Amino acid sequence: MLVAACDEAAALVSAAVQEDPRLELVECVDHAAAAVGRTVELEPDVLVLDDAIAGGAIAAAVEIEARMPGLPLVMTHGRDEEGFLEALSAGASAYVAHAAGRDELRESIVDVANGEVVLSRHQVARVVGELRDPTRPRRRLERLPELTAREWQVFELMQSELSTPQIAERLVVSPITVRSHARSIRNKLRSRSAAHH
Repeated sequence: MLVAACDEAAALVSAAVQEDPRLELVECVDHAAAAVGRTVELEPDVLVLDDAIAGGAIAAAVEIEARMPGLPLVMTHGRDEEGFLEALSAGASAYVAHAAGRDELRESIVDVANGEVVLSRHQVARVVGELRDPTRPRRRLERLPELTAREWQVFELMQSELSTPQIAERLVVSPITVRSHARSIRNKLRSRSAAHH
């Protein structure tokens, strides 16, 4: 497995891994860009990513999911769970607090590597509450043309009025790539609009 975390979280994960013969640490990195590059290069069986990693854990998770769909991902975090729903949306199958301890972390890693989703009762309740929230915006797939997963990511960030460099940084890609996706989105929207007139 590959670990992408700052020192404190990396030490916690490393200690948990060393205690379990089922797990092997292949590398530990401390920046989101390195997490993307090394994950793609090493193709680990599971990735542990800390939400406080420099460069942005969510951006790294989104990019890794785009390049390696289905890679088992465990996201670790500090005291609060503010990033929980965003982590799940980015591909995490578990969102484990540092305070949970090595045993819980280790079992979560093993379970996620085996294809399971590991959520506490509180986390399940939050997901259900979010899905039932009538004010939550829903995607209207019938109104938009078929966009790729990456185009959806760019489209949604464009809707939040981020600049091209900001979108590029969030998705860990170049501004040229963002502009290319934006051009493709505009072309698809134009062709959809023309077809409905």
